[in-house]
Amino acid sequence: MRVYNGDLKLDEAALRKLFLRQLDNVYCIKKHLVKILPSLADKASFPDLKNAILENADQIKLQLLRMDVIYKIYNATYKDQKCIGVKTLSLEAYVASRIEKQLPVERDLALLIHLQITESVEMAYFNVLKNIAASLNNNEVETLLQQNFETAVSSMKLYELIAKEYIA
Repeated sequence: MRVYNGDLKLDEAALRKLFLRQLDNVYCIKKHLVKILPSLADKASFPDLKNAILENADQIKLQLLRMDVIYKIYNATYKDQKCIGVKTLSLEAYVASRIEKQLPVERDLALLIHLQITESVEMAYFNVLKNIAASLNNNEVETLLQQNFETAVSSMKLYELIAKEYIA
């Protein structure tokens, strides 16, 4: 531990360990989304929503590549995680999309709610990881995480715009 303004603060090794554990968590989320998003896109009735979901899946592949670079920078590898929370959200979205006697717009809005919640989780992860990278004085990692954060923000904004089409 190190001292900062009279308070205990994690030393660099502990901070790095925390960083990699949280990177594993968001990596797990992204791997899961790459698998599940195409099936969620199939459930969407609005072409713009289908395209947005599939575009997001492609963007996630780029985010995963950036995270692979981060692992290399730290001479680390992804350690498999459960990411049960996001998997549960995905399952809820899938189940919500299969409810019978549901209008297509209701199904699409249910998907959009779950997609936006997932994006907000990703944004939080990338923002915190970026701050930890800054504390570790790693500009390259900070930049890669900023790019992933901006991608998540972009996806969130797109989902919000599509949702407004339904409710406006």
